[in-house]
Amino acid sequence: MDTKRNIDQVVEETLDSVSSIKAVKTPPFFKEKVLQSLSQQDRVSTEGAAYLNWFTPKYQAAALICFVFLNAAAVLNYSSDNYSANVSSFAEVYGLSETDSDTYLYQN
Repeated sequence: MDTKRNIDQVVEETLDSVSSIKAVKTPPFFKEKVLQSLSQQDRVSTEGAAYLNWFTPKYQAAALICFVFLNAAAVLNYSSDNYSANVSSFAEVYGLSETDSDTYLYQN
């Protein structure tokens, strides 16, 4: 029963303190100014994110042409004989080829 009185007293004190709060005077058009500044910040942040503006379609076309020529040169440079020799030497260097010693170890 004693706690009920304490709770009622706390509620009364809280309500009394709320009644002493004064109204805040804001300058005219405060909300509009804040919203405008927020929208300007959003515009600035999205403009700063465009870091590939220089990569226009004419540069894209030039890059595509260079890429095609380099790939064509690479394909024409490697013949099937040269390719198989390169693959076998790559496999031997990195231990990926099958040799007698490798098969002997796996058979045990």
